[in-house]
Amino acid sequence: MKISIITVCKNSEESIEQTIQSVIYQTYKDIEYIVIDGDSEDKTKEILARYDSSITKIISEPDNGLYEAMNKGINLSTGCFIHFLNSDDYLYDANVVSDVVDFISAHPKCEFLYGDTHLRPNPQLHTETATSVWKSPLPDDIPEAMIYGALFLQGAIFFNADLFTKLGLFNETYKISADYEWFARLIQHTEINVCYYPRTIFSYYQGGLSSDIKATLSEMFKIQNQVPLFQTDYWVKKRISKLQDGIIELQEFIHKIQELSEQRRVLISALESKITAIEIKNAELEGKIEGMESSKFWKLRKAWFKFKSAI
Repeated sequence: MKISIITVCKNSEESIEQTIQSVIYQTYKDIEYIVIDGDSEDKTKEILARYDSSITKIISEPDNGLYEAMNKGINLSTGCFIHFLNSDDYLYDANVVSDVVDFISAHPKCEFLYGDTHLRPNPQLHTETATSVWKSPLPDDIPEAMIYGALFLQGAIFFNADLFTKLGLFNETYKISADYEWFARLIQHTEINVCYYPRTIFSYYQGGLSSDIKATLSEMFKIQNQVPLFQTDYWVKKRISKLQDGIIELQEFIHKIQELSEQRRVLISALESKITAIEIKNAELEGKIEGMESSKFWKLRKAWFKFKSAI
């Protein structure tokens, strides 16, 4: 079973090598690896050239964004299943593809396979440094998960290549959420066999395009408002309920932040009072030292050092 892995990149010199290595060092060898580079201006092309013998196809030319490049990769691929691995990400371990192929072989009707995601925080956006694993929703929970947009990340998915004939390619008019719009098409085809594989598939860097929360959510809700499934009475009520729950959670979060902010203000005020008191006391001591006879001062200093060395 041939697996096509597509990496889309542009100016990715800092991360592309780890992505490439995570693919070419897979224990499963029937992999077609396609890299679509958006005419990088840094050292990305040089790095790709070093791995030319291990990459099936390298295309480097200007494009109109992520989804045009992904569609280009789909059209070039010849594998039974297609996987997208972005240049900030990497396959979780060397056995990922082998394990996925074994799962597909055991579930031959599976057309859309997805697993879990290892999350790496962006230090510019997150104060925490610990990594975690994002558990994807079960197949029956996908429509509800889509209301918030929190379903599965693209790098956790293996698409049967025929799905792009059946459902079409990614809609390039969307710059951030075209994959969300494609998933909206998917959930309306209940005859498509969607399978959850409880395994960590790839490691995702929490930065990049989807980190623009306002733009991402705006585009996502625009799509959601056009999906026929979500316009039915049941899903309109479900969406309102979820929105209300989200508002409650947000207000609770804001209230907690306000409480913590007030506690911080009280603490700073108390510390400032103590610092002021220390400064006043210090000034008093300095005044006494200045008024003290020199010989007496040095006797006290010598006694202090003797006491300190004896501790």
